[in-house]
Amino acid sequence: MKKLQFEVELAADEDPKNNILIIKSVTKEDGTTYLIPPCLQAAKHHPQLVKLPEFLKIKKTLQRRGHNRKMWMSMPSDVLALYMDDAENMVFNDYLLQEMTQVTSQSITDGKLLEILEKLSDKTKVNKEKHNKLSKLNEKFVLKKFDNKITNAKQWLQNFESECTRFDLNDDTEKISALRLFLNDSESDWYESMLIKHSLNSMWQIWQASFLNTFADKSWSSVMYALSFKHLNGSLLEYALKKQRLLLEYNSDIDTRTLTDLIVIGLPTYITSKLDRQEVTDPTLLFNALRMHESQNKYVQKHFTEKKSWTKTEAEYKKKNTLSNMLQDGKEKQISL
Repeated sequence: MKKLQFEVELAADEDPKNNILIIKSVTKEDGTTYLIPPCLQAAKHHPQLVKLPEFLKIKKTLQRRGHNRKMWMSMPSDVLALYMDDAENMVFNDYLLQEMTQVTSQSITDGKLLEILEKLSDKTKVNKEKHNKLSKLNEKFVLKKFDNKITNAKQWLQNFESECTRFDLNDDTEKISALRLFLNDSESDWYESMLIKHSLNSMWQIWQASFLNTFADKSWSSVMYALSFKHLNGSLLEYALKKQRLLLEYNSDIDTRTLTDLIVIGLPTYITSKLDRQEVTDPTLLFNALRMHESQNKYVQKHFTEKKSWTKTEAEYKKKNTLSNMLQDGKEKQISL
């Protein structure tokens, strides 16, 4: 009875959650190895082979993904015919298998060996440069870490992708790796779950869709906050800059005229009355105009604060004076009695 050696590995199925056994190669007794094509490696294509006692031992042995074993098997004539034809050509279901070329140390010249070593060195250097490049992105990207509580997910992701383009991170794996650097601890569970489910070698579109479905704000709260945000105290310019950011976060496509109008709406009346709408046509012109009125704004706020403090003091004085009068009236009544 002829013997053949099979290399079996535990690998990921089409659904990454599941594992399957695959037959990667078959070796004859003379030591020649033949490769099984990837489309025919799954154990389901080898129903007769998996029933052999030796194969059942391999099945029990392989417990972790990526582990493999080579094992000689005594081949019954009906099973042998599936892998070797009458002329002893190695086949599988009439598909002629490719012999694996084995390179020995004698067949490698000094020049060829040097070339191989140089290629390996270059590859290692490129991988190291890529790692260093990714690890320093959080210093180079003009981008804050994503905060699900206060950040617009859609706008933030667009900014992240723009920064990736600026630094030539066009590969999906590079984008996925870089994304981890800009997430807070509260979003790390989502990232780790995505790694388990899809791995680093998945498509960026899958991560993009999941990110938006998970973190995009589907309520009106951010819109209402941006539109209703008003100047209450402090610098006029600081208010205008913050409102501009809030409005652009919820709608980055807003036109300049509307953006300017919405910022002006939140200003105090004593400031808007001094602004000419025909002249203030964009945020930059508005910011320049607000700088000119900062001194007036400080004066009004100071005057309002002093008046409020004086009003409070006057009220306390009146209250104290009223109490004193009541006590005096009480004494006079007791004397008259």
